Amino acid sequence: MRVAVIGGAIAGLISAGVGSRVVMRIIALADPDTDGANTDAEASVGEITFGGTIELLILGTIAGVMGGVLYLGVRRWLPVPAGWKWLAYAVLTLLTVGQLLFDTHNADFQIFEPVVLVIALFSVLFLVNGLIVSALVDRFHPEPAYRSSLRVSRAVAGVLVIVCLLGITAYADTVPQMIDEQGSCLSAKGGGNGCAVRTSEAAP
Repeated sequence: MRVAVIGGAIAGLISAGVGSRVVMRIIALADPDTDGANTDAEASVGEITFGGTIELLILGTIAGVMGGVLYLGVRRWLPVPAGWKWLAYAVLTLLTVGQLLFDTHNADFQIFEPVVLVIALFSVLFLVNGLIVSALVDRFHPEPAYRSSLRVSRAVAGVLVIVCLLGITAYADTVPQMIDEQGSCLSAKGGGNGCAVRTSEAAP
């Protein structure tokens, strides 16, 4: 468990902490028209603050700890060869936890364009996290040989596959909606309260 916590913390710090800051900067550079806009997190686009960076690093580390524990618990059930478990775990978390991140009610996805780039960049962070956490946990806490029935293994693997399919179905519904709404907002209210200024309401 200690290895999972430490490995997860390092993975979260790098992927969700540092990675998120890098992705946000890339997004701001890719859509310079949004410079100065207020985001859903009550930050200003293009402004990098010490406090905001520290908050990202802390939240990323906390999320990473939970992710490390989750990986330790599910890796035995991932129906792929050992060398591909990092990818299976990354996809699993992207299709489940990612639903919380890619929220159609988040005004940020209505501000930045192209939203497909935003989704792609944040999706990459899930892959980075999966790669790092699996490398660390598997290196210092190798997966032991399990004595479980083939029926149980297949049943759990089947549940994981169904969960992933449900995630894919959800994305198939939300991503087109996010694409349709991209660029429709100029500034967010913050705190998850939606858009403050619609593009259609702005003065010509």
